[in-house]
Amino acid sequence: MSALDIVKDLIGFDTTSRDSNLALIDYAQALLEKAGARCRRSYDASGAKANLFATFGPQNNGIECDGGYVLSGHTDVVPVDGQDWSSDPFKPEVRGSKLFGRGACDMKGFVGTALAMAPEIGKAKLKRPIHFALSYDEEVGCAGVKGLLDDLKAQNLKPALAIIGEPTLMKIVGAHKGGAKLVTKCCGREHHSSGPEKGANAVMMAGEFVALLDKVWDELRADVDPRFDPPHSTVQANVIHGGTAVNILAKEAEVTWEYRALPDRDPSKIIARVKERAEAEVLPKYKRRAAEAALLTTLHAQYPGLVMDEESAAIRLARELTGANQVEAVAYGTEAGHFQNYGIPAVICGPGSIDQAHRPDEFCELSELEACEAFLRKVIAKACT
Repeated sequence: MSALDIVKDLIGFDTTSRDSNLALIDYAQALLEKAGARCRRSYDASGAKANLFATFGPQNNGIECDGGYVLSGHTDVVPVDGQDWSSDPFKPEVRGSKLFGRGACDMKGFVGTALAMAPEIGKAKLKRPIHFALSYDEEVGCAGVKGLLDDLKAQNLKPALAIIGEPTLMKIVGAHKGGAKLVTKCCGREHHSSGPEKGANAVMMAGEFVALLDKVWDELRADVDPRFDPPHSTVQANVIHGGTAVNILAKEAEVTWEYRALPDRDPSKIIARVKERAEAEVLPKYKRRAAEAALLTTLHAQYPGLVMDEESAAIRLARELTGANQVEAVAYGTEAGHFQNYGIPAVICGPGSIDQAHRPDEFCELSELEACEAFLRKVIAKACT
């Protein structure tokens, strides 16, 4: 099967993060095992989602060898809810020079192209292993890859490097920001809205908390790394829920917010700053009205940044195979930081543009898939040396 055919098949699986990815994993495992790969899975607590780790190449008395190259991608996609698509997002269409569908660039384009190379990898005379690492729930805090890496640790297996095929227009990316999703629950006291000082309005508290986040973001602008765009850490509130009726002071409200921190900064300091400032600047007014008033912040997901190391094995290989000298840094997050923290040097290089990710009418240029295929053939050739 061609890379395009496999990518289209993958898009046809609705693997929105809230749903199971097992049908896609079954499909991928069948392709890999047919080509001769040795496969193993690791599951989430529900058993409805799985990571797939597959290996081609030499073994040592039936035991997987250290070293080799990981081709890494996530299988989940973001929701299409509320988006205005020109066609069914899970029925891929080629229009002109572009392939349209949810996940076309983020990141079933890479995963499908890599799977299409499996027969060639299976026939190659590999001197070092080539691994496939397909994860679940990257889009909701890189939850799946942690289990995948824990499974590798349990096997005492450490590949030499990982190529994470997120969309970079096939450019080399060697650093990205770290991030987290947090939820702050604002707790107040209900009362008739005609007497606002006799209760504690949690929605108004949430508004002041959001204003505080904006202040903290402004303060973070002073710490700059010009390789990134924007060149500083950011804090954003993106979802607010609260209240029951227009004439009732809200008892509860929730603010969902995120930070994206420069990769070699301590993100715990951002969280601590927000909590301390909120306790000092937002909460006291509401405490005076209701003793039970509170701000409760919970960390829901977190992923580490990828710290630039231009001398790493991963970046050196990517430079050698692409002929590119420039190594870029990006503001979005990937699973690369988790690989780096595990001790596996990582680089990001894959087809498509991040500008098309998460949007209606997501697409990947067919020429990008072709460029990815050519790049992966060079990876295979290098693994034979």
